Formats: sequence, C-alpha cells, structure tokens
Amino acid sequence: MKYFAIFFLGLLVTSGFSTRKAFAQQPPNNDSILLEITNSSSPYYYPVLMMRYELGDSTLNLSDYRHLYYGYPWQDTYKPFETPPAQDKILEFFAENPDLDNVPAVRLSELVGYANEVLKTEPFNPETINLLAFAYSGLGDREKEKIYYRKLQMIVAAIKSTGTGLKESSPWCIISFNHAVDLMGMMNALYKKPEIVSRSVEYVPLIAPKGKIKGYYFDFSRIYWFRPDKLPENKNSGWQFNGIPIKSRKYNDVN
Repeated sequence: MKYFAIFFLGLLVTSGFSTRKAFAQQPPNNDSILLEITNSSSPYYYPVLMMRYELGDSTLNLSDYRHLYYGYPWQDTYKPFETPPAQDKILEFFAENPDLDNVPAVRLSELVGYANEVLKTEPFNPETINLLAFAYSGLGDREKEKIYYRKLQMIVAAIKSTGTGLKESSPWCIISFNHAVDLMGMMNALYKKPEIVSRSVEYVPLIAPKGKIKGYYFDFSRIYWFRPDKLPENKNSGWQFNGIPIKSRKYNDVN
C-alpha cells in the first residue's frame, strides 16, 4: 500500500501548501496542548475540534491540526499497538485488484467503506486518508477527494512542523510508528530498516541519500507515554470518539 503514498506525492507538491510559511518548526508543547484540549472554552477543545475535523472543515489551520494530532495520545482509547480489523479487508482489496487503473466503481465503494472503518479507530492515519482520496477520485466525487487531500496535507504539515527531521535534537514527532514510514513514502524516499538511536528517537536511513541528507529522525516517545495494554502486534493507533476521556497517568515531556 506504500504505492499510494508515492502516488499522491505530486498532489502534495503542486498544491501550493507551505509548511514553513504556516508554522515555525518547533516541538509540541505537551502541557499547553493538554490544557487547551481539555478546556471547554478553548478553541482547541478536543470534542469540538474533532467534530470539525470529521466533517472535513477546511478552515482548520495548522495549529488546529497540531492540537488534534498531538492531543490524541491523551484520549483513553488511544492504543498505538492495535490494528483495526478493517485493515485486513484493505489488504485483501489490493490482492484482488492488482490493476489499480481499472478498479470498478463498486469495488472503490467497498474500499471507501473499509477505509472509513479504519478511520473510526485511526483518524490520523496518513495511508488510509490517502486511500480515501484515491477512491473518491476514482468515483468522481471531487468534493470529498479535495477534503481528504487537504487532511493528508495538514497531517503531514503538522508532523513536519515539529522539527527539521535532520537531527536527533530536532526530530519529527509521531504518534504511530507507521506514520514515519508513511511520511517517507509521501516524500518518495526509499528507506532502510529504522534504527532506534535513543529511548525516544528512531533514525530512518535512506537507501539513496539526497545530497547531504542520509536519513530522517522521528520522536516516537508519545507512543510509550502509557503502558501498552498488550504486546505489539502491529504499530497502529486506535480511536473511539465517545466522550473524549482523558488519561491521567503521568508522562515525560519531550520538550
């Protein structure tokens, strides 16, 4: 499925969206985000922000997306080591439809259904959002196609706004291990096996360095803020929009 991440690269590049102009690169302020998303009078109050996100609100800006993405680990149903059952259906879809240029509309509609099931538990999964943009494009639904393109752009922008990604001291912060490799795919970067370089940072080396850039650094500390419910099967996140309960366990700020 990494094919799709590469497939949409041109759309991300030609969209005119600029991360640097929209937000200075800096790591998330965890204490500030927690205060904002739990304050019902804040513009970043999580239930309202999530509702706007799910409705495809195009007025959500990069700061909104940073609060959405980095506020998610505090939700009680955040389970980064679980895999949504619908993910297997998506894998089956690709096995049954090798010719992606000629997928019947009925099958694309099935893909939309599977992807939406995944988003119920992984609302910020770049790969799944990518697939929805592809499916809606094939179905001729330009409005939803545009909504998911923007969601994908903004999630990538939120991650990239947290650092340069070029140094261990300035990594890109992620809430799921899969988001690191999804981002690499969207950058059309062929990569080797990730390497753990510290208790909170992994390094993803490139197969073919881009000039002086030999790889990228990712901060995965948020994934381990709370003890996993079980040993990891597949590094994915989970979500259930149901009252937005907040975890009370202490965490280590990465700032």
